[in-house]
Parts: sequence; structure tokens; C-alpha cells
Amino acid sequence: MEAESNDQIYERNNKIYNSVRGWIFTTNHKQVGLLYILTSLVFFIGGGVLALLMRVQLAIPRYDLVHYGLFSGRFLDALQYNQLVTIHGLTMLIWFLGPLGFGFGIYLVPLALGSRDMIFPRINALGYWLYLFSGILLWIGFFLPGGNLDTGWTVYQPLSSFKFTPYLGADTAAAAVVVRSLGTIIASSEVIATVFKARARGFRLMNMPLFVWAVLWVSMISWYVFPEIGAMFFTLVVSNVLGLSGFISTYGGALMWENLFWYFGHPEVYLLLLPGTGAMFDYLSNLGHRAPYLKKWMIAAMGAISVDSVMVFLHHTFMTGIVFAWLMATSVFTETISIPTGMLIVGLIATLLGAKHKFQTPILFALAASTSFMIGGITGVTQSSLAIDTIVHGDYYVVAHFHYFMVGVAVMGLMGNLYYYFPKFTGKMYSETWGRIHWAIAYIGVNVLYFPMFFLYDLPRRVYTYPAGYGYTIFSEISTAGAFIFGLSFLIMFANFAYSMKKHAPLTDQNPYKATAGFVWFTSNPPKYYNFDYEPYVGGEDHRDLLLDKNNPIKPPKVELSTRPLLIGVGVVLAFIGAAVTLMGYKPYAFGPAYAYLGYGIIAFAAAIFLWGTIGWMYDDFKLRSPNVPPMYKKEPVMKGFNNTRLGMLMFLAGNMIWMATFYGMVEWLKLQSASPYVDGDDPTTWFFPTMATVYIVISIVAIGIAALLAWGSTYGAIRKERNKSANYMTAGVVLAVISLITSLLSLIVINSYPALRYGAATANNPIASMYWLISLMDLLFSIGVIAVMINYVVHLKRGKKILWGRTATRADVVMWFVAFVFLTGIFTTIAFVV
Repeated sequence: MEAESNDQIYERNNKIYNSVRGWIFTTNHKQVGLLYILTSLVFFIGGGVLALLMRVQLAIPRYDLVHYGLFSGRFLDALQYNQLVTIHGLTMLIWFLGPLGFGFGIYLVPLALGSRDMIFPRINALGYWLYLFSGILLWIGFFLPGGNLDTGWTVYQPLSSFKFTPYLGADTAAAAVVVRSLGTIIASSEVIATVFKARARGFRLMNMPLFVWAVLWVSMISWYVFPEIGAMFFTLVVSNVLGLSGFISTYGGALMWENLFWYFGHPEVYLLLLPGTGAMFDYLSNLGHRAPYLKKWMIAAMGAISVDSVMVFLHHTFMTGIVFAWLMATSVFTETISIPTGMLIVGLIATLLGAKHKFQTPILFALAASTSFMIGGITGVTQSSLAIDTIVHGDYYVVAHFHYFMVGVAVMGLMGNLYYYFPKFTGKMYSETWGRIHWAIAYIGVNVLYFPMFFLYDLPRRVYTYPAGYGYTIFSEISTAGAFIFGLSFLIMFANFAYSMKKHAPLTDQNPYKATAGFVWFTSNPPKYYNFDYEPYVGGEDHRDLLLDKNNPIKPPKVELSTRPLLIGVGVVLAFIGAAVTLMGYKPYAFGPAYAYLGYGIIAFAAAIFLWGTIGWMYDDFKLRSPNVPPMYKKEPVMKGFNNTRLGMLMFLAGNMIWMATFYGMVEWLKLQSASPYVDGDDPTTWFFPTMATVYIVISIVAIGIAALLAWGSTYGAIRKERNKSANYMTAGVVLAVISLITSLLSLIVINSYPALRYGAATANNPIASMYWLISLMDLLFSIGVIAVMINYVVHLKRGKKILWGRTATRADVVMWFVAFVFLTGIFTTIAFVV
């Protein structure tokens, strides 16, 4: 039989790649990136519709009382308006802008670096499915009894507790944030690992385009703050569902939530701002055919903004009565962040002015974003002043400032990027005329929409109506008109893209802009599923020339598909939906026991799907069928330095430690805020646990500690290719890990007899008791995960014919880090609750 040629192999695999099955089960970074972008635009439409409904409500004063023929009465009541405000804010910030920037990053980073794919293709796909299903979980609350979450996007406590927000939609929305956080941690870890481990031969960090640098900085901060917000909302969900009380305001729970939220929330603003800024630098310089202005300084400015963004979050607590010294320090830190921000503005303007442009659509969007950058920046500096913020806090001045950054800069900058890379995505050029029309209408709409809000500095935000006769009406009417103008502009954009894809001829020029942005334009339009026909590398006398090695053609590889990420994503979201349906059968909803039975059935079905996906994932690894395509064309030893798996798992586990540290931080906060935290219980000074519970905890910690040592020994056995020794060590580790799990369960049983910590009455009134149960639950879940990984490792060694150099050793690394992490968790748990 005659062997297939490379062209035949490519055509056969390309059909699979472009099929419906290929898109659903894809692990390819380009398809995953496009799915992120397209899905984020769908959420943009949804969030935009909510915004238009809100603006209609606010166009007319006292809309709740008057009768107009069109609506024959009230348009939105207070509850409906608050739901729209909340879901609009969460959707636009967490489900639109962030994923849009990450979507560009996942698509473009491997192309820019000259790699075949992201480091972990299946995990990359899992991140997308968690993102999609978390968005569905957020919006499903509109169809549940009581409606959706209505607390504002900050979800402040105690308003968001079950006592004051007894709606299933509140729980599903909080669960959506948890799932979305997991997806973001995955995406950010993917970008970081790919940047550091999958660059082409000779490709240095300073060769990277500024957009890649922006996405890298964003990924680092996301990896740091999203575990924290995930832990917060996980606490909220579990507290509402199980009747715990982690945020009782008399224990300082309300202020604790505000601090934790803005520790995430303020860096989140810059996470959304930087991708658009980096993108503008790239397409301004590429279309102007000149280097970005002071590129190294721009990289440093992005880094300074990323770090400082975490340090200034306390300016959101100016009105909470915290120590005055903290207020002054925070005011200074907030003003200092204007320095690197100003550097970026100057860099954008200098990059623009130093080149001859034809003012294509992306350039126009960059111009619009630059002016909005200055307006948003100047109005932001004013709010760093404690005196000024005291006056304008909580009114529409803040809304105007915030939206000038988020919409005027972030959205407009990324829209320019969408136009710029449209030929790369589709192989066809958009209509320049209609692109400019879109820009003109959008730019007018943004300013008509938000600038009048600066004059509403004494109108409280988040109110669904307002009195007539105070001068609010004219500015509200202008803003509403601007909202519809802005919305109209995007109808033009979508029509432009749809028409261009259908009617325009394919591009004949592989690089229509004559641009240099890493290796992005070294591929066809759209790129082939394996990216490059020849191996990319960096050469030249000054080590800056981007080249393709024509002596090393790339043979078309197999298209790697996997059902596992989709199954895991479906299992996760169905579990939360099942929990919501189950609660409908109990008080205070009490729609009947049939709902409870149906909910339990959905949860069981979700667990089966989740196990199908996870066990299948492990089976693929065991059979070496996992679609882990080597992302690098260069040849390097698998075990050289921090290999892919070591780096990825180290980041993942460090993120988990941030997750758990949030819980411990909550406990210590609650202890410090209350003189007598152990209400209705025995004197804690004698001993926190009863004697038997202490014994069980000690046994559990010792067992998991020895298991960690055995896992370490198993690692050395694998590296030295001593298969039996490695397997035996790990088998003993499994036994000890199971002992640790059993003794942890026994400690919970005994602790439940202790009045101050008993589940039920104590946890309903004692936030520290609630946090103990929550952390114990997390310990158990991590222990189960450790045992599963360890068993998988043992089976792999016992049934394998040989030690797979690199592969087995890195798997042992995974086990070692997991076990060591749980060991440390057990120690910290004891310290947090005994000391």
C-alpha cells in the first residue's frame, strides 16, 4: 500500500479539524481561543441588553409611579433593576472583557512565540468549558424562583447572605463565580507555562510583542487573585446551602468581605485594561511600521501597574472607618499608580505620532481609547484623594470614571484588535468603510453615554429611580440616548464581519499589513491546525531576526481531540444545577419533595459524567493517548530543568495554597475582630478539641506526613528507573493516605459532639465553627484527590513494562506536590484552630 503524502495527511486531518466534532472536542489553541472570543461577544450582547433596559428605566424620573402608554405602567421594579445591575456588572467584567483578552492571548501567544500549541492542550480546553458553563450558571438564575442575584456586582455581606437574599439565583450566581475562577486559573497558568517553556529556538523574552507581555502580566496577577475570589464565593455558596455563618457582621464579616473582595476587585480592573493596551501598542507599531516607543519601559510600566494594583485596594474602604494611617498610605499608593499608567499613555501617543498611518479602523479605535484613557485616568486620580472621594463616593461620578476605563479604553482597544486580526482569523479582509463608520458611531456613543454622568455627582448609583426637579433628568436622558447609539454601532460591526466572511475573496497575501508581531504573520490565514510549515527560530547577528528553517519542514501531525474536558465541564455545572433543584424541595421554597428527588437525580447524573471524564482522562494517560502535543519544535530533554508538568503543577498547587490561605485568613480575621469568638461553648483555653478528636487529628497529620516522605522516595525511584521500588513506596503512601482520610472523618464525628463546633446550631451562629467545617471539608476533598492520583501512579507502574523516562518521574512530582500540600494543609489547620 502506497504511503500517504504530506498533502493527503493534511487534507484528511484538516477535515477533522474543521468539522463540528473537531470544534466540540478540540484541544487546539486556535479553536479554543476563537471559542473564548465568540462566547465573550455573546455575553457582551447579553450584558449590553441588560444595560439598555437599565438606561430606559433611568431615562424618566419616577418611572415606578407614572403610567406611559408604551409600557402601561411600571417598567422595572426595584428588585428587577437590582438583578439587572448585578448580572450586567458580573457579565461584563468576568464573562466578557476578561475572557475576550484571554481569548486573544490563547489564540496568539503560541503563534507569536513560534510554538505548536499551548503547554497543556486538554487543560486549555477544560478552561474554556468551565468558562462557558459558568456563564450559563450565572444567567440561569433569571429562571429560578425569586430571580437572580440582586446585591450589586460586589456582592457585599451581609446583604448576600441567605438571611437577606433567600434566592436560588443568588447561590447559582455565586457558584458561577467559583467555576469561573477555576477556569481563569487554568487559562492564566497555561499562558505563563507556555511563555516560559514553549518559545521557539533562540526566542528570548524581550523578543515578545507587547500584547504577549500584557497577557503574561495579566496571567500572573490572575493566577494570584482568582484563587482568593474563588475561595470567598465558595464560602458564600456553602454557607448559604449548608446553613453556615462565615460572614456574620457582628464578627466583622461585612468588612472582611469588603477587604477580600477588593483585594481581587481592584487588580481585576487592570487585568481588563492591560490586554487592550498591549494590543494597541502592537497594531499601532505594526500598521505604522515602527517599533513601539521605549518598549522596555512599557514592559516595566505594565509590571509596575500589575504589582501596584494589588497594593491600592484599600481605597475602596475609605468610608468604612478603618485606621486613618492606612487611609493616607492607600491614598499615596493610589496616586503612584498614575505614574506607570501615564507612561503607557505617553508611549501610545508617541508610537502613534512617530509613524505615517492611513488611519485604518484599528488606528481609529486606538485613538478613541487613548482619549478615554486620559479622561478615565484624570478622574481616577481625583478619587485617590480622601477628601474628594468622601464627596463623590457611591454616585455616578464613580460610574463615569469606571466605565471610561472599562468601555472607553479596554473595550475600544480590544475592538481595534478584533479588526486587526480579523484577516488572521478568517483569511478575509473586513470592510474598511464600515469599520470606520462603526468607530465613529461607537466613539460618539461612548462619550454621549458616560460623560454626562460626571455631572450627576450627587445622584446615588444603583438606585432604580429618582425624583424629578433636581436637574437629573436631562443628563439621564442624554446618557440613555448614548447607550442606544453605542449599541447600534456594534450591530454595524457584526454585519460588517458577517458580510465580509460571506462575500469577500480570500486574501492572497499572507501578511497583508507587512507586520512583525513575533511569528504571528509567518503562518497562512487562517493558520493551519499545526501552525507552521517550517520550524521557527531566531537568528541573525543581533539575535533578533525571526526566521523559518526551510531545512526542517513540519510533517502534518494527527489532529488531537478529547471528550474529557467537555465531560468534566458538564459534570461540574450539572452538579450545581442539581443542588439548586434539590433546594427547591426544602424550606423556605418547599415546592414539593419531587424537586428534591429530581435534584438528587441530577447530582448523581452529574457525578457519573464527571467521573466518566476524569477516569477517562487518566485512562488516556495510561494508554498514552492523551493529546499532549509537544508545543515546541525545538528538541530538548524532557527532564531538563523545570519541565512542563513540573512548572504547571507547581503553579497549580501554589494557587491552591492561595485558595486555602484565604480560608485561614478569614479565621484569623474573625478571631481578631471578636473578644469572645467561641459563643455558647466550653472554655476554649483548656483545649480547643476534645481529647479523642485531637488524637485523630494527630494520627491523620502523621500519616499524611509519612505518605509525603514515601512519595518523595517514589520520585527518586522513578528518576533512577527503579520501577518496583517506586511502585512499592507509592503503594505504602496510598495506604497511609487512606488512614489519614479515615482519621480525619473520625475527628469530624467526634468534634460534632463538641457544643462550640457542632454542625447545626453552633455553625449557624459561630462563624469560626463554620470556617472549621469548611476547611475540614476542603482537606477531605484534597485528600481524596491525592489518593486518586497516587493509585493511578501505582497502577501505571505495576502494569507498565518499563519506566517511561521523564513521563513517570514528572507524574511522581505531581504526587509529591499534592501530598506535601495536604500535609501542610493539615498542619496549618491545626495551627489556625488550636493556637
